[in-house]
Amino acid sequence: MFRDLDRQLPVLGGGLTTPDAELTRRGLLTAAGLLAVAGCSPGRGSGDGDRPMRTVEHPLGTSSVPVAPRRVVSLDSNGGLQTSLELGVPLVASETLQGGQPVPPYVPAPAPGFTSLGFNQLNLEQLAGLRPDMIIGNTQRLRENYAKLSGIAPTVAYENAGSGVGWQQSVRTIGDLLGARGEIDRRLAAYTARVAELAAKHREPLARHTVALLRFTSTELRIVRGPIFGSAVLADAGARRPASTDRPSTSSTYVSLSEENVGVLADSDVVFYFVGGGGLVDSASATFEKYANGGIWKQLPAVRAGRVVKLDPVAWWDGYSVSAAQTCLNQLDTALSTLR
Repeated sequence: MFRDLDRQLPVLGGGLTTPDAELTRRGLLTAAGLLAVAGCSPGRGSGDGDRPMRTVEHPLGTSSVPVAPRRVVSLDSNGGLQTSLELGVPLVASETLQGGQPVPPYVPAPAPGFTSLGFNQLNLEQLAGLRPDMIIGNTQRLRENYAKLSGIAPTVAYENAGSGVGWQQSVRTIGDLLGARGEIDRRLAAYTARVAELAAKHREPLARHTVALLRFTSTELRIVRGPIFGSAVLADAGARRPASTDRPSTSSTYVSLSEENVGVLADSDVVFYFVGGGGLVDSASATFEKYANGGIWKQLPAVRAGRVVKLDPVAWWDGYSVSAAQTCLNQLDTALSTLR
């Protein structure tokens, strides 16, 4: 949908009489409307001249943003959406998760009037009509359209696990952008205290067992590793990862396993897994059945010992907030209590 806005505009002055020309004329009117809306969005109009602003340097540039934003739009269904909701900032719109739970159940529901932007369906004209005074999002989501977005409202990017940055650093940055650094620091401190409590409570099983975290996608089985949210939470809690986690891979965040090489998981004392994530639960269920019914899977030591635990994909994969991390710790507490 961005390509329509990127097309070169025709030279004005000649008569537009053909069907193609009429479409072009409509495109010009749409573009003009977009510019007009963007030009009078909050923070850019004459009535906002006295609002406190600050300059923020970020991965895509430098932006002047409101100290206390009033109409925030998030183009990130993970950190941006979830952190904004748990902090109670004025989030007027955001990208949301795919699947049956567009907003995770572990964060407060959006305020009345909230607009869901769907997942990866950016519409610049719609965005301008929301009159945001700040747009936030991770670098992957903002980079291609950063100039256009900045023409609508001050736009700030932050790094996440896709850039190798840990989730705690990301949500701290988001909290700071939203003018709530003190509150996000308090929440992160509570998470750290909870991690220490859980690690002490389950010191013996954590010391005795290695733990593999697996994700069944719509096409394959993956060992989840690196800075990915769920993997990071396990590391925070002191879970020891098996050597199979370090197998060579083209990705730093996962290792693909075919049905034939599932046996590498034999070094895992415990298997935590989730099906889907990213709205792919239904299509990933068949993948799980295919692997789980295989002879190699059934012979894994963790499977034979009954040390296999299913986790919630929304928290462990789509989660990217302190609330999500606390939810993962709740599930981890329960899982570790059942280990033999």
